[in-house]
Amino acid sequence: MTKSFPDGFRWGVSTSSYQIEGGADDDGRGDSIWDTYCATPGRVANGDNGRVACDHYHLWAEDLDLIKGLGARHYRFSVMWPRVLPEGTGKVNETGIDFYSRLVDGMLERDIDPWLCLYHWDLPQALQDRGGWTNRDIVDWFGDYTELLVTRLGDRIKSWVTFNEPNVVAWVGHEEGRHAPGITDPRAAMRVTHHLNLCHARATRIIKHHYPDAPVGFVLPMHKGYTLPHRREQDAHLIELFEAKWNGAFLDPVYYGRYPELILDRMEPHIRPGDLEAIRTDVDFQGLNQYFPSYIQAAEGKAWPFQHVEPPKYFRRTEMGWAIDGDCFYRTMKILQENYGNPPVFVTENGGAFTDVPGHNGHVDDQDRIAYYTEYLDALLRAVSEGANVQGYMPWSLLDNFEWAYGYDKRFGLVHVDYETLKRTPKASYEFMRNVITQNALP
Repeated sequence: MTKSFPDGFRWGVSTSSYQIEGGADDDGRGDSIWDTYCATPGRVANGDNGRVACDHYHLWAEDLDLIKGLGARHYRFSVMWPRVLPEGTGKVNETGIDFYSRLVDGMLERDIDPWLCLYHWDLPQALQDRGGWTNRDIVDWFGDYTELLVTRLGDRIKSWVTFNEPNVVAWVGHEEGRHAPGITDPRAAMRVTHHLNLCHARATRIIKHHYPDAPVGFVLPMHKGYTLPHRREQDAHLIELFEAKWNGAFLDPVYYGRYPELILDRMEPHIRPGDLEAIRTDVDFQGLNQYFPSYIQAAEGKAWPFQHVEPPKYFRRTEMGWAIDGDCFYRTMKILQENYGNPPVFVTENGGAFTDVPGHNGHVDDQDRIAYYTEYLDALLRAVSEGANVQGYMPWSLLDNFEWAYGYDKRFGLVHVDYETLKRTPKASYEFMRNVITQNALP
């Protein structure tokens, strides 16, 4: 018995620029905050960096062939801001623009729709030196960057994503310091949150000015909060605060023109007259990333009165230690359906890192990953059967890649990458996903 996806359900795949491109020393690319972060001792596992990564900068045609072979018709990729504007503003690096132009043309030649993501975490270091996301001038800098890409590539882009995971940029990059730029300042993180929302609105209006019918959205890694069973009564009140911080700080201003009441006192110092009216924009689609449930409990002496804790032992785990919970995935889709008007949703990331050991022929029989995808896709079908407006799915990720602070230790790809030879080898999960896409059904 098979479980079918709706007619017209759209299948794609996702990657990000810093994680796969490499080419750091080629053709005038500027440094990003991740180059700086990686060069700081102790920040990244094994001292790894993304200067070569998967060398997608040179091997892009092979990678597009892999997408086509998968049967995927949509490709969410990101542009590396310092590759096209090495200083973040001002002089354009024409060689960088030409790379993305050839990449987009290569997609169209293979009947793949380009989904261009403007920002997937690689801010030009030159702008970080001027305050980065904490500087309100970034609304203008981001607007100019958007204008450049829209005028040079917009005639061929099928869908636009303004941001990948702005909450990670704010909280993990500026409050926890576990991502670039490595700042640990809770007040700065609130300011960054507001500036990211302003930038999304500015970029949306610029794109719509040039291409009124072009779909524009942003990608949020949504989390459903949970308490540990033995602490349910004393910690239950924290769930709403956690979800207001992680989800609502980005969804509520765009959909409703306001910040959640529970965090408003923290946001108010950064809001100027007219800001919330500007941020409120129509949503053509909501990008959703989801991997695991978040368990929290009360904490004292911290910026927020809660902390993350290990999920119950009964969950299976990925190599990242993340709990595998398809029901949580289902519940995040229901949040969008019930609280945000049931917008068109595209799952733009979902997947798991597992211990991938190539056999003697180089093949990876990654049955753990197949089981993960089966559970999560089944949860997606459950949400759709209950009316959730989910229209497409893009697994993370096409390739094994540079996994941020984990370096090259963790592998998420449908395709194995030998980081010494750069040889690509499709895994068993690639064949599984190709069958799902071809049949538009879950076996």
